[in-house]
Amino acid sequence: MGKVNTSGIRRFAIKLLFIALLLGPMLVIAQNQPLTPARQIVDAINTYASNAAIEKLYLQTDKTNYSAGDTLWFKGYLFNAADLSASRKSGLLYAEITDENNKVVKRAMLSVIAGQVWGNIPLYENAYPAGLYTLRAYTNWMRNYNEAYVFKKQFSITSINTGEGWLINSRLDMAEKEGKPNVKMTLDFTDLKQTAIAARDVEVTLTEGRKRWFRNKMMIGVDGALDFNFNLPEKADPQKLTIKITEQKKDNTGATYLVPVLLKRPEHTDLQFMPEGGALVAGLKSKVAFKAIAEDGNGTDVNGVVYNSKQQQVAIFKSAHRGMGYFYLQPQAGETYTAVIKNDATISKTYPLPLVKPSGMVLRVADVMGTDSVAVNITASADMTDTPGIYYLVAQSRGMANYAAAFKPDVHGKWISISKNIFPTGITRISILNQRMQPLNERIIFVDHHDRLCVNINSNKKTYGKRDSVGLDITVTDQAGMPVQGIFSMAVTDDSQVKVDSMKNSTLVNTLLLTADLKGNVEDPGYYLKDIPTEETTRDLDNLLLTQGWVNYDWSKVFNLAQAPAFPAEQSFTIKGKVLNIFNKPVANSGVVLLSKKPALVLDTVTNASGVFEFKNIYPSDTAAYVIQARNKKGKSFNVGIEMDEFVPPVFAAMSGRLIPNYLNMDSLSRKAVNTRMANKLEENKMMGIHQLKEVVITDKKIIKDSKNLNGPGESDFAMNEADIEKAGKTTLGDLLRANIKGFSDRGGRYYVVNSEAVILIIDGVAIHKLMTEGMRSYKDLYDESLNYFTAEDIKGIEFMQAGRYGMAYFAEYMHPLQKPFDFCYVEVTTRAGKGPYYTHTPGVYVYKPLPFALPAEFYSPKYTVKTRAVLPDIRSTIYWKPNIITGKDGKAQVSFYTADKPGTYTLMLEGSDMQGSIESMRTRVVVK
Repeated sequence: MGKVNTSGIRRFAIKLLFIALLLGPMLVIAQNQPLTPARQIVDAINTYASNAAIEKLYLQTDKTNYSAGDTLWFKGYLFNAADLSASRKSGLLYAEITDENNKVVKRAMLSVIAGQVWGNIPLYENAYPAGLYTLRAYTNWMRNYNEAYVFKKQFSITSINTGEGWLINSRLDMAEKEGKPNVKMTLDFTDLKQTAIAARDVEVTLTEGRKRWFRNKMMIGVDGALDFNFNLPEKADPQKLTIKITEQKKDNTGATYLVPVLLKRPEHTDLQFMPEGGALVAGLKSKVAFKAIAEDGNGTDVNGVVYNSKQQQVAIFKSAHRGMGYFYLQPQAGETYTAVIKNDATISKTYPLPLVKPSGMVLRVADVMGTDSVAVNITASADMTDTPGIYYLVAQSRGMANYAAAFKPDVHGKWISISKNIFPTGITRISILNQRMQPLNERIIFVDHHDRLCVNINSNKKTYGKRDSVGLDITVTDQAGMPVQGIFSMAVTDDSQVKVDSMKNSTLVNTLLLTADLKGNVEDPGYYLKDIPTEETTRDLDNLLLTQGWVNYDWSKVFNLAQAPAFPAEQSFTIKGKVLNIFNKPVANSGVVLLSKKPALVLDTVTNASGVFEFKNIYPSDTAAYVIQARNKKGKSFNVGIEMDEFVPPVFAAMSGRLIPNYLNMDSLSRKAVNTRMANKLEENKMMGIHQLKEVVITDKKIIKDSKNLNGPGESDFAMNEADIEKAGKTTLGDLLRANIKGFSDRGGRYYVVNSEAVILIIDGVAIHKLMTEGMRSYKDLYDESLNYFTAEDIKGIEFMQAGRYGMAYFAEYMHPLQKPFDFCYVEVTTRAGKGPYYTHTPGVYVYKPLPFALPAEFYSPKYTVKTRAVLPDIRSTIYWKPNIITGKDGKAQVSFYTADKPGTYTLMLEGSDMQGSIESMRTRVVVK
């Protein structure tokens, strides 16, 4: 793809030469030892890395905080982890959005072209209520490896259409009450203009996941304050406790706000100790790293003292950044060590250090800033030096072996100097293996050659006016000044509406080179990889590597390649299935026809000897539905069935750390940004003649075609029509009801209720409970068959009847006359098939509905001329988005866009790669007056 980064080639050549020499006479530290095992280690690691072909993924989004109704724009880069070249393994990507409960609200497929993918997701207000969300993305191949490789990014959505949402300022204090920990909470409620929300009835509930610890009705004071206290439940997990505030309205339309109970009791600080290399060994001096984690899950500053069992002080320590730091200790045999931190004058807490091992090795690595090598020191206990045997020092980066040496341990220690030039920029993993190829010690370091792409952005003016044309000249070179042809994406956002935090935000650079290889959440990822590192940031980065740990690496897989991956790589969208006879045996040479209206397709094929058929190279569609028909050997559809390879979505863990709602403890900058967006929206509405009415609710009866509603068309308390439902994709009927009917839940695992009323489910006029047969465990099991079987794609209408005027007709039709009418409510579902709760398919025919494809749209960027008349205010928060900026052979590209109506500053974020190993992320600003 144009000119290759020459400095990268030179380093790669040096690396190969170094390894070639290393595997020759220089391979051993102790003389006359066999060379073969070290060769086997290098070959095994690199063969595994080649076969595994681990992928790394990064998505740039236009921003991290959105307004209801906005569009999320993204550009994805999919790399081969070994060299950061474009991945050739996968041609299909899955993207999904989850809400605060880790529930998937959107899932789609995208095509990957030469390691790149781009698209957009409209954030419809009815589908994405205000709150916190997570964007996740992965390939099917990535599912074979650690979940840490799955891309995850949080973003928020704020409702600004009316500005009537509540802001909450939360404070809590801890005290003892009757010998139990008691929490006093003070909540202050205001609107976006900081006017108090006064005298409102609310319901306050303390929850832990689905568990409810208490519930009470309260009233917000005239000053907008709500004070209450509660005893901390003894068996509750403090990191999962949440206060739920629900405004009480007669029509049950009051909004619900979640306030995490963020406890930070000093006595509950967790202090973890991690000796460098892995363990404390008697008599061997070790560097001991530590990390202090507060009760809320974030790093917290500490200082303290380490004592031996005789209460003698042997070390002192103090954290440097985010609760991390280190100290030195020379442990003695038979001793135990404890650390004491003092939180204040009266409270202190003791923590045990890891036990001292009588035998072992200590691995220490010194990477002195400004030098071209790392110094590795290996010391061993006397018993290991007296026992014959060879050990191996192995160093690898991005999964590839860069260095291997055999050695015999020495009680006085060995210093080994390794040139940094054999490692690429990023995390290097140094390991000691025994004769059985088992890891004894491991340590990671960060090598930085400062060899990222050099990007220069020149603007055609120093400052710009409103609706002014901005011209940017982009030049990209390597470190030697040679032009680089690459592909980049750019987001331009208005600082007055979009909060940009360079410390907290992830970038292409810090994700690929650092955080993607570390376990857990890294606080402030932008802090560590500065363009000009300091001694402080270098020290803090090393502390991070010592304490955060790295993505799990299974050495047993390295030396055992027989295990096949569970999830194949997908090069393209494929429709695949199997034709079976009535005895569930495969039907060979069966004719299979695929038909589709959108896209218009008629394809045919035949099954192989295993009854398998496959359709490839199908152009994707955002709402595709395919009819697949199979024939037996006689050309008939009788006695044959179709079994499709359906996509089974993975279940991923939520991002670590408490999610803080965007309406909670909003800082002045964020509040100003939201107010700006709200003012802009109101101005736009005024220009368009739209007036905001506060308490006017206009409802229109929704008519569900072909509904069996006993009350007649449109007669229900609540209805969802086809237009409402089609946006839900493959959402199950059960999830649709949970999301849209307030209070819908299961009661004690026996049946479903809405609040306290039992749900009677009717599908196409057939009441589910009438199908109850002997042997079924409960009504809930019967209901679950339908709730989990039908998806939104199968349904064209849902109607809910709860009020007496709507429910009586259903009670008379479906219930026993001796039962109480007001103990029940009714859900009428109208399916597209109209055949009721029957799950059998037409013989030989299958309607296949894959995940929708997210087809990219073009970002609208207005063009203003001198004669352009300002009709509507330009209130864009994302001023410009360009997913594909390609630099030519001269390393240059040009970009132009127009400013909006508000003066201030814009942040430009440019990220990209030559897709051959070199990357860069660059942030700059332009001024609008």
